[in-house]
Amino acid sequence: MLSLDFKLGIMQATFNPWIGYFDLIDYVDEFIFLDTIQLNQQSWQTRNKIKINNKEHMISLPIIKNISKEDLLIKDALLDFRKFDFRKKLIKTLDQNYSKAKFFNEVNEFIKSIVLFNTNNLQEYNINLITNISKKLNINTKTRILSQTNFLNSSKKDKLVLEICKHFNCTKYISPIGSKEYLENSNKEFLHNNIDIIYQEYNHPNYSQLGDNFIKYIGIIDILYNVGFKKTKELILEGRNTKRLVNV
Repeated sequence: MLSLDFKLGIMQATFNPWIGYFDLIDYVDEFIFLDTIQLNQQSWQTRNKIKINNKEHMISLPIIKNISKEDLLIKDALLDFRKFDFRKKLIKTLDQNYSKAKFFNEVNEFIKSIVLFNTNNLQEYNINLITNISKKLNINTKTRILSQTNFLNSSKKDKLVLEICKHFNCTKYISPIGSKEYLENSNKEFLHNNIDIIYQEYNHPNYSQLGDNFIKYIGIIDILYNVGFKKTKELILEGRNTKRLVNV
């Protein structure tokens, strides 16, 4: 029996997501990894930030560029191990820069295990990281990979989210606030299909972080090293601030 209040989230699987990403997963009833669209190779799917020497530092995943950008879908993107193993380089970087973090000993073996996950598929690598961190934080939301469902991706780009929502019978689509401009044009069609759009305006909490200055919006690996598993979950929920989950 379908819920009268079924909240759905739809996002691409990103690398080392910020904590707002995990708040979105925890808030919804079901979360869809969107993988049937073109990969933007300069997006959060292939890179994200950690903190080194009081500054943001971008980590990038190398991608094999064997077909044109226009034809490369997220689900088909392959990691490039031909020149070096980026995983070993990343482990060394994390060891060098977080060894003095308060919870290094608690989380380091876990983080190493997800960094060293053995696959050449970008999406599999990112989803493994996201789902394993979610489990560790007791975030148990059901997730699906769009390409592995019976949804047929024949919709035009501007209608894709609506068609996914209709297919999975959601009543509320929870979207990051950054997508508001994109979705506003479809608001009437969502309402016509009895689907409310609700925007996540996440209030990023501060936490005790290595270095002299606090930097927001960097990947979750940073907060795990600095505050540990239990406090990370508490901070994720603290930043939710449901008053800022606003309708269109």
